[in-house]
This record gives sequence, C-alpha cells and structure tokens, in this order.
Amino acid sequence: AHGIALDFYLLAPSKRYAVGVDLSYSIYGFSESRQQYSFSDGTTADMDINVSNSILNGMLSARYNLVKDKALTPYVGIKGGYSGFQTNLNIYDPDDTDNCEPVETDLLLADGTWTYSIGGGLSYDLSSVFKKMRSEFLFINLSTYYTQGGDIDYMNSNQSHTNHSNMPSRSQDLEATFINTQTQVTHKHHVGNVYTNALQMIDFRLSVAFRSR
Repeated sequence: AHGIALDFYLLAPSKRYAVGVDLSYSIYGFSESRQQYSFSDGTTADMDINVSNSILNGMLSARYNLVKDKALTPYVGIKGGYSGFQTNLNIYDPDDTDNCEPVETDLLLADGTWTYSIGGGLSYDLSSVFKKMRSEFLFINLSTYYTQGGDIDYMNSNQSHTNHSNMPSRSQDLEATFINTQTQVTHKHHVGNVYTNALQMIDFRLSVAFRSR
C-alpha cells in the first residue's frame, strides 16, 4: 500500500514522552479496464470499470525518546486503534461526452479490525543543517512499525499479479450489478475475489514534522 499519514503529539516537559493520534489513508490495489457486457435482451454495452482498494487507520499513539536534546533522536513507540478496509467500484460510460459522473458507484466490500503496532524510528533536527533555523522546530522522521490485528475480509484488485502459492483462503466471489440505461436490463458480472486473512503489515514512513512552542 502507498498513502499519506498525519499525526499529532503532545510532548511532555521532560522531552522524553509524547502521546497523540495517528491517522493514515493508503491504497493497496487499483484496476482500470474497459469491458463489454452482454445483456439478456441481446444488446451489449462498453463500460469503463475502476475498482480501488483502500485502508483507513485511526490510532492512539505513544512515543518514548531514548535520548533528548540531540540532533538525532532515536525513539520507540506503540499504537492502538482500528483499521478499516474497503473496496469501491466506479463505472463510467465511455460515450458520455464529459465522462464526469459515474453510471454507478458502489461500496462493494467493507471490513475492519482492531489493531496494535510496535516499532520505532529516528528523528533528525534540521536546525543542525540550517543554522539560521530555530532549534527543535523542523524535523525529518524515519520510522518502521509492525502492525497486527484480527481476521478481515478484503479484495485485492492486483491479486493476479502476486504469488498465488502464498494466497490466503478465498472466501467468496464478488459480483457487481450493471444496468443498461436504455433497456433497464440488469446484469451481474464478476469483479474480483474476496480473501480472508489475519491483518499483518510492516509500515515504513518518511515524514516531515514541526514543533510549536
């Protein structure tokens, strides 16, 4: 998955402890294709199909700085919260002149689990490089966290490009309903497979942080 994150911490006067919240959003699968569908009345229609898979994390977080008042500060941390997985479908009519509004938008699958993360990182004070900058104002952070949670049902649009010898168990097929807007005939079509697995992830982050006083 690739995405963005935002966190906010309150630092203790000792500069050793910090507590806060951590939010992140990432996309781990996306497919885009044009497919022709045959309806029961004999007509066909070409549709542009977009399927996206995403993760939204919301966590409470705590850090402990192993040193203080140093340009390079290693730290360890722990997080706990909730991870939500969802798969969204957007169907576009290629004959639509502006191709703006999808013919259909649907949340195909949503599931989540409580999670916890442990890890650590390094924080570097950029005032040691930019001498005119106020100390302890702007930082570069590099961190790694291991996240674990319960079982989830999820779909991966990029599943066909992975090593199937390591696939988790497939729990069900996922179908979407399409409609011919002229004849109102509906048609179900297979858009992916739903898998079940325990949540395990390793999170690598490179971020910029600033401290207010």
